[in-house]
Amino acid sequence: MHWFRDMGLAVKLTLLLLLALSILLLSTVLLLASNTQTLTQEVGTERIGEEVAIVQGQLAQLERELQTDINALVTSVTFFQAVGSRDAAVVENTISGLSLSPELFDIVVVDGDGNRLIDTQVDTNLAAEDALLASALARNETVTLLAEDNEGETQVTIAVAAPVVSFTGNVLGAVQIGRQLTSEFLGALTFDREQVHVGLIYGDQIIARNRSGGAPIASNLLVAGVPYQAASVQQAQSGEAVFSDTLVWGEDTPYAVAYVPLGVIAESPAILMVSVELNDISSFQNTTLVNTISVFVANAFLTIAFIYFTLYRIAIRPINTVRTTAQEMIEGQYDQRIPLTSRDELGQLASTFNEMASAVQQRETSLQEAREEAERSDRVKSAFLASMSHELRTPLNSIINFTSFVLEGDTGPITDEQVDLLTEVVTGSRHLLNLINDVLDMSKIEAGSLRLFIEDNIDLDQLLARAMSTARSLLGDKPVVLTLESAPGLPRTRGDQQRILQILLNIMSNACKLTEEGEIKLKADHVDDEIIIAISDTGPGIPDEERDLIFQVFTQTKSGIKHGGGTGLGMPIAKSLTEAHGGRLWFDSEVGKGTTFYVALPVKSDTLVPTLEV
Repeated sequence: MHWFRDMGLAVKLTLLLLLALSILLLSTVLLLASNTQTLTQEVGTERIGEEVAIVQGQLAQLERELQTDINALVTSVTFFQAVGSRDAAVVENTISGLSLSPELFDIVVVDGDGNRLIDTQVDTNLAAEDALLASALARNETVTLLAEDNEGETQVTIAVAAPVVSFTGNVLGAVQIGRQLTSEFLGALTFDREQVHVGLIYGDQIIARNRSGGAPIASNLLVAGVPYQAASVQQAQSGEAVFSDTLVWGEDTPYAVAYVPLGVIAESPAILMVSVELNDISSFQNTTLVNTISVFVANAFLTIAFIYFTLYRIAIRPINTVRTTAQEMIEGQYDQRIPLTSRDELGQLASTFNEMASAVQQRETSLQEAREEAERSDRVKSAFLASMSHELRTPLNSIINFTSFVLEGDTGPITDEQVDLLTEVVTGSRHLLNLINDVLDMSKIEAGSLRLFIEDNIDLDQLLARAMSTARSLLGDKPVVLTLESAPGLPRTRGDQQRILQILLNIMSNACKLTEEGEIKLKADHVDDEIIIAISDTGPGIPDEERDLIFQVFTQTKSGIKHGGGTGLGMPIAKSLTEAHGGRLWFDSEVGKGTTFYVALPVKSDTLVPTLEV
């Protein structure tokens, strides 16, 4: 959100207004789309209900036609006489003379022994036909489906079989007539209307459609993008029409879908899938949405433009005046004031600003005097610290030197007790001298007067060895192992040799003070254009709540205080000296396991130029 926070107020207000209008537009579009979708669903439900009623009526008409045709055959005297005579030619001529439906696909007649007298269609499923005719010879009138494979395509026929009985009640034979469910038949069910699609589902695939032209369609699709639902098909096979609860979308067109059983057969394995295109409703929906969005967007832009220019005149321009005047005051023109043009909130703001400007102008003079006095005090403090440091260092050096002469016996023999006391004097004096040096260094760093003695070709291996030697003397008899791992061929570096050693000694002395047992490891590697020095110890570690104290001036952690205290200047000085070399100093620590400090120094810093200036 930083990008939004940094924008101008006019842009913010415009964006917020645009966001509000966009939300309103989105809500309107969603509501309109929802209502239109509901309307489309209702219209689709009504349309598909009408189409299912038409299909069921046509199926009932088919059943009546089949019953009429087969009754015309079995009740014809000439027909059953021909069947009784078992003369195929006479049977065929008799059938030709009867007024049967021209749409009949197949007529099969058998005699009383089941022998075929005529068969108008060559079938591949003779076993199913024979079973149907055998049932008719047993005086059963049956309606069923016959399915056969014709050159790799499944064809389904509605077949009706009945016995041929004489006046005396003897079964002379049986007759079977059938109507094949072809694409033409499916088209006739809906009178070939373009918006209505009918498919015959049999054996987990759609084997016929009322309109099959165009590109090939997958066997599970009625039209492109509209598959059948297996669960609905299974439900419809029990004998009830099933209507889909939701619209089905295929290629951006909504369809209402239903599944209709073949009414002439109970629990039919073949199901009719009926769908109605609702493209006219969808087009109306899209047109309405587009028109709504267009009008709304046009009105939104006009509203935004009007509000923007109004806000600019009554709010943004006065605020810009306040900002310009404030900027001029920042640049030192404290006599600038804002003209009062109204008494509203902005006018009151301008009046308050002018009062504040007067107060600021009055105080600036006092602040300038106080600032000059503070600068003089700071210079006096720095001069005092530098002077006192030099004044203290001189007698301390004398004390250390003279005491060392006495210890070495230059002034005559001394007792063991005197040796111990004088050694304490030298140790305390050196400690005090180190504290004075730290205070002097810190004062120079804070005053910005620290100077580095820069030279090329510094041998880091030599500095690491000196740091290790000092660490050994600091550890004394502690059970701590010192380890040095230096990568072979460390490059010569540029910097202040003594200050780099001071960085290492400050960190090493801290590790030696806090580590009671375990290991202190000094490791140096060359990574890219930097020398990475890691100093690890097995001390108490640094808790999370004390991490921010490490580099604060005159601040000690609890562990540091416990192990002897100090001035709290060692690590801040090390960090400042590292950054003065263009490097970095950081650490990782885990309580109870130890701490690792990392010093990254550039091999050849462009900002450090070799000089003889101290």
